[in-house]
Order: sequence, then structure tokens, then C-alpha cells
Amino acid sequence: MKNFKTIIVTLLLLTVALSGVFAQGSKESAEAASVSKKVELSSVDLSSASLQTIKDAYQSELDSFETKYENIYNKMVESYKEGNVDDYFDAKGMLRNLTYPEITAEQTEVLVNRIKNEKDEAAKAELSSWLYENSRYYHPALHFTTSRGSEEQGSFFSYHFDISSEPGSKVTVPHMRNHSTENGIFAGWGTEDGKVLYEAGEEITMPYEDQTLYAVYKTGALFIDHVADTRTMLDGPTVTVPASAAPDDSYVFLGWFDGEGNKAEGTVTLEDGQSKVFSAAYRSILIEDVRARHTKDGVPADKKVELAFCLYNQGSSNTGRLTVNLVCENDALKNLSGELHTRGISAGEEKSGSFTIVAKGNSGDVINASIVVTDEAGNTWNAPVTLTVK
Repeated sequence: MKNFKTIIVTLLLLTVALSGVFAQGSKESAEAASVSKKVELSSVDLSSASLQTIKDAYQSELDSFETKYENIYNKMVESYKEGNVDDYFDAKGMLRNLTYPEITAEQTEVLVNRIKNEKDEAAKAELSSWLYENSRYYHPALHFTTSRGSEEQGSFFSYHFDISSEPGSKVTVPHMRNHSTENGIFAGWGTEDGKVLYEAGEEITMPYEDQTLYAVYKTGALFIDHVADTRTMLDGPTVTVPASAAPDDSYVFLGWFDGEGNKAEGTVTLEDGQSKVFSAAYRSILIEDVRARHTKDGVPADKKVELAFCLYNQGSSNTGRLTVNLVCENDALKNLSGELHTRGISAGEEKSGSFTIVAKGNSGDVINASIVVTDEAGNTWNAPVTLTVK
């Protein structure tokens, strides 16, 4: 009886032990099954699988590649250390032939079609962003194009410009200069049938797929203001000249002029099919870099000092003859140079000058004055001058 009980206890212990072994085996089998569930992108239905499934499948390919690369590389390093030439070059050859996993052109096409048909904007944006980052075959582009005239007529002009950027990002529509107004004026970019979708310089959102935009030309009068950065297209037999849109009072509007220097005033009459381009002309002078030369901590009293300045023409035409004066609120500042003159400054250029001055007063006195520039038409620009007597 005692031996029988011993046998029973032994069997129970053996059963518990075996159940632990089988449990461990089941766990390992489950882990193996979990690993085997990792699929490659080629086995995924890209037209219907979730984006996360697609991402995981592609990441699985990348992980597999990285593991293979590390194993072969380590083998190559180990062979080098051991001096095993054959194994070293075998491993090196395997590395050279190892192919980095890429999303193919065919796979990209399937996903692009899915992007086109996706109704959910957030899902569309997420998929396109991921595909743009991971596929070299997905780089949507905006194609801007135009062709005018013909070689037979002796006048031919063509323009092609491409922009490629991540879908959803902001891009700027290009400008295009009018080479001729014979067949109309460039009005913007749009469809082949002449509908304007975007104006030149407009910031738009990059689309999810390639798009071709054609230059659209219209008959009428185009008014271009480079200072205000505006382009106003007016059509019809008679158009009203627009007002100035200068950013501030430092600009003096001179009018609208065509390429031959003719000024447009009031209204412009256009013959049937005729077009004209006018540009805004401004005069504007900045008085900059006003300073007393070779002084520190103020100007000395009763000594000659050079008060330097710089005139910058930020207008669109030559300034013509200018007169420059130094005007003081009282007798505390004497101008020994008198009135200064310059024959003119071209647009975008500058000229420097200086007054010889003598300051009067006690240490710490503040002298207020101003530099005043006057053109031949009587327009004026000024800049304040503050000096401290030391």
C-alpha cells in the first residue's frame, strides 16, 4: 500500500512537470506564430488594407533588411579579424548584392489611385504624406507651360516650369513677363480652355497628383505696381485707370506709364483685340545712416564736425535734381555747407553726402534738427537729427 501511494505521488509530480513543459512549449509556439504573422508589403492588398497594416508590412521589410545587413556585416568583420579571406570576400559580395526594400512603381500606382478615391481628407493627407516620404515614384508636380506664335511666323515663345513638393505644402505660383501684347496679356494660370485658376505670385496648396497649368492670356489693360506688389487686369473697350496703392506717404505717385513712356490718365481706350501694359512710377527717397563723423558720446561745442547722411532712391525712376538742406529749430547749430545739390539718383541706387556743422551750447544740451530733401516738383522728404553736446 505504501508503494502504491508512492507511485501515485510520483505520477502527480510528473503530470505537473509535463504540464509546465507543454505550457512553455505553447508559449513559444504562440510567439513563433506571432512572428510568422509579420507579412511583407508584396503580400498585402494595398487597395483595401489599413494604412497601419501597410506601414507595418513595409517596416517589417526594413527590419528584415537591417537584420540581414548586420549579420552579414558582422560576419565580414569577424572573417577579417580571423584572416579568413574567402569568407571575408563572400560576405562583402553578399552585402553588395543585398537589395534595400523599396516601394515599387506598381505598388505606388495602386496607392496613388487609393489617394485619388479617398473621401476622408485626413486619411488622404496621411497616406500621401507617408507615400511621399517612402516611395521615390511619388513626387507630385505642378507643370506650368505655354507656347505662343510659331517658328514659321518668325516669332515663337515657349515657357515650361515645374514645381514638386510634398502634397499639402504651400507653393508659390510663378510670374511670367509679357514678351508681347499682340495676342493678349498674361492673366494667370489655369485650364487649357482659358479659365484662370491662379494668379501669378499666389500661394496655393500642393495637390496630391500631377497637374498641368496653362498660361491664360486676355485682351485688355494690365496695370502692374511693383511697389504695392499688385497686378490689375481690366478688360473692355474702355477701362478706368486705377488709383495708386503705395504702402505709405514716403512714396509720391507719378502715374501709370507704358513701355514707351506714355502716361495713362483717366481712361484708356482699347481697339478690338488690343492689349496694353502700364507700370506704376513712384518717387521715394530714404534718408539713412545720419551720423556725426569721428565723434563719441556727443559732438564737441564750437568745433567743426561732419554730419554725414545717405540718400537711397527706393522709387521706380531717377529722382532728377535734388536739393538737400539742414534745418535747425534754433541757432544752436550752424551749417557751414549751406544748401547741397545732386543731379539725380537712379532707381535702387544711393548717394552719400555731409554737412560741415558747428554746435553751440553746454555739455548735455540736446540739439534737434532735420535733413530735408526736395525734388524739382517740390516734393519733400525729411529725417530727424538729434545731437548732444559733450
